[in-house]
Amino acid sequence: MDKQTHFDFVTSIVLMLLSVALIVGSYRMGVEVGGDMYASPGMLPMVLAVLLLFTSILLFKRSIQTNGIAKNVSMFVSWLERFRQSKMCREFMVGGLILALYTFVLAPRLPFWLSTSIFMLVLMGVLRATSIVKSLMITGLVVGSVYGVFQMIFHVPLP
Repeated sequence: MDKQTHFDFVTSIVLMLLSVALIVGSYRMGVEVGGDMYASPGMLPMVLAVLLLFTSILLFKRSIQTNGIAKNVSMFVSWLERFRQSKMCREFMVGGLILALYTFVLAPRLPFWLSTSIFMLVLMGVLRATSIVKSLMITGLVVGSVYGVFQMIFHVPLP
């Protein structure tokens, strides 16, 4: 089995950056609340972030020992270029764009049933999931069920 340490290399860098940001945020939370740091609400997140930083440093060290920095970077760039040219990448990006449009454009401006119906129909159309008639039936069933259960039965206001 071919171990692809360039993923470990990149993941460890991202996790180190994330853990440093979490440590800083946790410290700021403790300062804003005041009092002893060990009793602040930022203490547990800080401890977890320090543990994440420690484990990501170990992962980084192991990936460097296996292939070195230059080889890990070149392997990741090569993989990224192949991924960028793949059909899966295009579908992933289009799906992410549709989800972002639903979340930031449709949902805040339209009623739940309309925005969700548009989202589902467009997504099923782009993915060529099924025929338009089946897509309409699935969309109606899902949106109607969600609306009926949450709005009518549980009286939960939908966005």
